[in-house]
Amino acid sequence: MAKQTERKEEIVICKECKKPEYWGKMRWLEGRCLCRRCYWARWEHLNQREYKWDDLDGPRPTLEEYKEQEAKKCENTN
Repeated sequence: MAKQTERKEEIVICKECKKPEYWGKMRWLEGRCLCRRCYWARWEHLNQREYKWDDLDGPRPTLEEYKEQEAKKCENTN
């Protein structure tokens, strides 16, 4: 897998809600890097209307998947 593709599929923790998200699915809004959940909520709050597009749909990583990924990173550094 190409390095760039690996980075997009890396699971990170959203600094706003502390939930896992794929790095390639993070969005920028008002100078903040947000997961799809937080982006959706913030967009609706700012615009005072429903977010009706489907670009934020799709599978989201679980905390267990994040922990497995981090464990593999630790194994690779030893």
